[in-house]
Amino acid sequence: MIRHLEAASTVSGPTSYIPCGLSARMRCSVLFAAIFSVATTFGFADLQAAPISYVGPFVGNTVIYDMVREAANSAGDVAPLFGPPTVSADSLTFDPVGFGASTIGGGVDITDGNLAFMVMAKPGNSIQNLQIQEFGDTTLTGPGDDTTYSAVKMHGILKISEVDFVGINTISMPISITNFGPSGGDYGLATDASGGPLFSSGWSGSTLVDLTTSNPVVAAALAARNIVPALGVTKISVNFDNTLVAISQTGTSALIAKKNAGGVIITTNIPEPTTCLLGILGVALCGVVARRVR
Repeated sequence: MIRHLEAASTVSGPTSYIPCGLSARMRCSVLFAAIFSVATTFGFADLQAAPISYVGPFVGNTVIYDMVREAANSAGDVAPLFGPPTVSADSLTFDPVGFGASTIGGGVDITDGNLAFMVMAKPGNSIQNLQIQEFGDTTLTGPGDDTTYSAVKMHGILKISEVDFVGINTISMPISITNFGPSGGDYGLATDASGGPLFSSGWSGSTLVDLTTSNPVVAAALAARNIVPALGVTKISVNFDNTLVAISQTGTSALIAKKNAGGVIITTNIPEPTTCLLGILGVALCGVVARRVR
């Protein structure tokens, strides 16, 4: 189903870079990073199957999503992994299909999926921010140490290509999710389950990218282009990779997967907390005034 390598102790290449003094959990984390680095450098580009494009546009309240496509970057995997999107308000939601990594009795499994899309503001609107949320679960079983391990990673690029509905020289910004929880998106049988026999947990993570001039990166990039926005950013493209890894040892198993309902949610123009608070206070005040009028 997904990329399967030999037992972690026998994987050649990446293991030679692992310092002997590290804990089992750190060794697995370094192993994953090394395998992923080698695979992306030498393998994933060649392994990528033909992407799936989803027919759009997907029309939200203030934005339009278009050119939505995905691809599987790991051997033995085929798209769809994220699955076709649905739109509600200004959110694009994916229900992943078999997007997971698993191994039993010793081995390494890596599943890597790529998702790309474009967001365009409707007339009179701009793209104030973009949020990516991800959800899933993981299970580690058996008596063992942190060599039985699972992890989730996300990284990509966001490009701004239009301001006030006028094309500009592209502004590129790296994006990633660094707050996966619990345990930072890295799970070990010893650390998270005290050696076993079972660790099972949901996980989640998110990133919110400010696309206004309140973001110093955006402000500096626009200033360098002599752009003083009236509305703001009006077209962006996003391209990111999700990677799941599972590593097991003899007598154990590891599984990690994205939720099969609402596993990935992309949302634009989320109100700032102060704006939400003012809205709530406004509604409450209207209720008080109405009662007094009565």
